[in-house]
Amino acid sequence: MKRFLSLGIVLAIIIGLGVLLSVIGQSGMLPGVRPQTTNPNASALVMTSEQGVWLLIWTVFLVIGPIATFAAFLTFIMWWGNRQVVRAKTEDRQPLEFSLDPAKPRTLGYVLVRSPRLVIGLVVFALIGGAVFLALIGAFTPR
Repeated sequence: MKRFLSLGIVLAIIIGLGVLLSVIGQSGMLPGVRPQTTNPNASALVMTSEQGVWLLIWTVFLVIGPIATFAAFLTFIMWWGNRQVVRAKTEDRQPLEFSLDPAKPRTLGYVLVRSPRLVIGLVVFALIGGAVFLALIGAFTPR
């Protein structure tokens, strides 16, 4: 029953848009709208061919630009992730030791010394997480 109702709503919208487009196609205007001027440079309802081209260019730019940017970003993420998987498969499989000695490779200390971004990211994450936790338990609300 819900499917038929959803299908009916979609069909009603499609038929309504078809009727509206046929009315616009016959008269060239929206029904119920009165033009104030016949000059296309001063009218909000009529445009010159140059204005139509610019509208099309900006619409395409504003619609396709973010989609293409997002697609390029996702492509980069997938490429980078695949690169890391290939690199991990070709390396020898040595477990990471939880030692803080930075002189030994494959230890937690070595990783933390070699990548300070990771340390900074963990500290920032801990600070934000701590602040959110304190806010959730009500540490900042006056009593």
